[in-house]
Amino acid sequence: MSQEEVPRLKKGQVSTLGALVEEIAAMAPACDVVAFITSAIAYAFALTPLAFLLATLAMYLEVNTLYHLAKRHASAGGYYGYIANAFGPVPATISGLLYVLYQVTSTAAIPTYIGGAIIPAFLDYYYHIVLPSWLWLPLILVFVIVPITLAILGIRPQITTLKFASLFEVAFLAVIGAIVIAKAPDNTLAVFNPFAWPQYAKDFAPYGGPAGALGLAMVFSITSFIGYGGSAPLGEEVEHPKQILRALSLGVFIVGAILTEMAYAIVTGWGVNNLTALTQNPNPDVQTIPGIIVMGLYLGIIGSLGLFLVAMNSAFSDAVAMQSNAGRVYFSMARDNVIPKWFSKIHPKYHTPYRALAFIGIASSISAILTAFTMFTINGLNPIQALTTTTANANVLQALADTFEFLTTMALFGMVLTHFLLNTSLITLFFRLKEKHKDLSHAILHILQHYVAPAVATGILGYALYASIWPPVFPETPAGIISIIFLAFATGYAIYLKIYKPHVLTQAGKKVNLWAEEGERSAKD
Repeated sequence: MSQEEVPRLKKGQVSTLGALVEEIAAMAPACDVVAFITSAIAYAFALTPLAFLLATLAMYLEVNTLYHLAKRHASAGGYYGYIANAFGPVPATISGLLYVLYQVTSTAAIPTYIGGAIIPAFLDYYYHIVLPSWLWLPLILVFVIVPITLAILGIRPQITTLKFASLFEVAFLAVIGAIVIAKAPDNTLAVFNPFAWPQYAKDFAPYGGPAGALGLAMVFSITSFIGYGGSAPLGEEVEHPKQILRALSLGVFIVGAILTEMAYAIVTGWGVNNLTALTQNPNPDVQTIPGIIVMGLYLGIIGSLGLFLVAMNSAFSDAVAMQSNAGRVYFSMARDNVIPKWFSKIHPKYHTPYRALAFIGIASSISAILTAFTMFTINGLNPIQALTTTTANANVLQALADTFEFLTTMALFGMVLTHFLLNTSLITLFFRLKEKHKDLSHAILHILQHYVAPAVATGILGYALYASIWPPVFPETPAGIISIIFLAFATGYAIYLKIYKPHVLTQAGKKVNLWAEEGERSAKD
């Protein structure tokens, strides 16, 4: 197939700022503040800021990995394309399927948590309004179907929507976090010391001590970065591949700093010695929205209502970006015939992979519905009971919280395994290149960048993965088991292609590479 016949997305649609806001939107910092920081506090208590600092450092190390891989490949395949060119087609196929897994499950978690936890808790706590238990179902339309429709209508309308929302979001969080920290009476660096909290020894004991509790909290702190690399699938639509490098670097630096700041602000704002009263509070609303409550205590309605509204917008932006990215990866895999070519069809008017995007939206919706009703059953509610009661029913709240944690843990598995393949790709690539070094300092830098940094990042991410399944905890451990089954399927499928369709794998992730095309154009010029 000639280059002209290869289906591709329209170039020059996205600027550096556009790629950056896509990166930020996919990580959804405000949504992370009200959801993942809250979940982390339930395990790590005063050590929650440390959990987010470690996750941020791990992601900063991942910047090194993606930077070096993105310098050699740019296409709609994103990670799939990086791994195909650096490591090989079999791991690339596995990573492509894992990438879609964690983007879909992360998107599916949004409507159940927002509709089943955040909105009911906020309205009940501040306005004493009790909502029907079925609210999360129509929110699938708001947080899955509407975003996927926007993604299908084209990347430019999508980026235009995200620009104001994402930039305002990070600015708002930075300001309110700084104000709370300035006013909080409990400012202390002890939150970064896992051995400084004997008062929480009984709380840490079920998880194997502070290290185990910290590991479980990191399930949520690392998953906060689930959308990192969101600009990578825009590789064909940016004006120049260099823009992806900038967006990958700036996006995670901004979001990592914001999340660590907000984790510190919420913990110190609540009171570092008073967190058991939060996690064991008889009012479930307090356990659900502590971040919003803390912002309200220090900033009044600007803090509480402001964070609530920004988080709702963040969840919507996240759904737009996540599904858009997953759809582009599926499109790229279909273009290579790794999955059915039906998914590679580009819309003639909007220049978007509309079939792949529609599939992602449908898969996210089905995942949310099936998981939620499974958790309702486990919590003693049949489907009719689950839809005819109210959010004041503790079993409803528990079922939807379990749904969120189950889907989030599956997303973590997909994310960590994909980044393991990315880090291995970097090590493999530079081992194969056998670079010559100008001097000792260059050799040391080479070892640190291409071997040590990816290995350390893999270790941190791997620890969080281990902590999510051992000791066994519900629903994290069952989610981990199902993720392992999916990994076995992805691996088996890749091996099947290698044995029975080797001609397909020879082109996997290699049909389009904007860096190679830029080099060819430069050579001609």
